[in-house]
Amino acid sequence: MRYFKTAFFLFALITFNCKEDKWIPIYQGEDTLAFKHYLGVPDSSVHVQGLKKDSLGNYMEGLGYNDPLDVFTIDTLDHENVIRISGEVIGGLILKDSLADYHLKLKFKWGDLKWKWMEGRPKDGGILYHQGKVRHELQIHEGDVGSYWAKNVILDIPSSPTTAIPTAIKKAKPYLEHLVSTLKDTMLLFDQNAGLHHFEGKDEWQIVIANPYNEKPHGEWNTLELICWENHAVHMINGKINMIVLNSFYKNGATMEPLVSGRLTLQSEGAVVYFKDIFYRKIENTPEVLSKYLE
Repeated sequence: MRYFKTAFFLFALITFNCKEDKWIPIYQGEDTLAFKHYLGVPDSSVHVQGLKKDSLGNYMEGLGYNDPLDVFTIDTLDHENVIRISGEVIGGLILKDSLADYHLKLKFKWGDLKWKWMEGRPKDGGILYHQGKVRHELQIHEGDVGSYWAKNVILDIPSSPTTAIPTAIKKAKPYLEHLVSTLKDTMLLFDQNAGLHHFEGKDEWQIVIANPYNEKPHGEWNTLELICWENHAVHMINGKINMIVLNSFYKNGATMEPLVSGRLTLQSEGAVVYFKDIFYRKIENTPEVLSKYLE
């Protein structure tokens, strides 16, 4: 009888842990792309049949939900199906319309192609999460994966000033500084042991550089993880934490709302990037990595 009780207890424990740890597939090698998408205004160097241009040769409208250039497709690499985002037009592939309290895990690697309008700059992409009126971004930027970019979000990030700006950001700066006033010679660097830097939710790019960088060489798959709990988040690359986002809110009229959920989107931003093995699991308790900040 004792053996039976012990065996039953172990079975119940295993069953409970499996339920807690159950990974839910978003994409695991299907041969069709069953996700919504949106695309913005193409660069003038891109040819889109039938899309109107002005007298200067610039396109007058975005592509919206149309994808005549096959920006989002399924490709085959090493005998397995993967998602290919060409990057030819800025936009996004929407993995989930709304998601909260979850742990996301996926693999990505860069392709070889970078479009003419991105010449001179590192390859670019990203994961937008809690996307709605505002959003967070986990940067997928060649040489700068895991950094945080957002506008109009009130939040705290453990960080300290640094003049050791990564090469990737230095290369991108000349192309972006007319649009991004916060790309400076001194910027914020994530540091788990530093004090909290408070962002007031201004309508300018709020940037914190990831630390440490842990990318694999070009051509190899990287594992990205995103942990979202209530209005906090953690970025991880190849098993190492390199960003923690705390206490995020946004202004909704006269009220302050916690940023706890929203769309989950893979960005298209000028270069070919591949994704595979996309899974998430629900979180029901405070993740250990966040515990010390939320005591």
